[in-house]
Amino acid sequence: MDKHQVLLVCLQPLLCDGLQRMLEPLEDIHYVCLEGSDLAALDGDLKAFQPEMVLVAGEGETDQSQHLIADLLKRFADVPVVWVELATNVLRMYTSHTLPANSANLLEAIRQQKPVRTPST
Repeated sequence: MDKHQVLLVCLQPLLCDGLQRMLEPLEDIHYVCLEGSDLAALDGDLKAFQPEMVLVAGEGETDQSQHLIADLLKRFADVPVVWVELATNVLRMYTSHTLPANSANLLEAIRQQKPVRTPST
């Protein structure tokens, strides 16, 4: 059975513990848990680990957490980074997609977005 690969980054221990308890019994998900301060493992021990999603368990989005999310988006191109916060019931999904740098790809990316209705005059 193929398993979904998930990287869980813990900034808030209580929330992280709850997420681990939710993920552990699931047979189709393999996760690796890292403390937020242990990202050096991504360059060493976990260099070969290629997650399909990165979950960041935190409490209150801060400058530090925003920098962490930006770093994760750079490290794992085309992999969604999901911010899970203890105080809210909202998931924020951040994604980055790498495209060849040409005008055709840029215009295609713009046109794939849902258009915003403009008020008629």
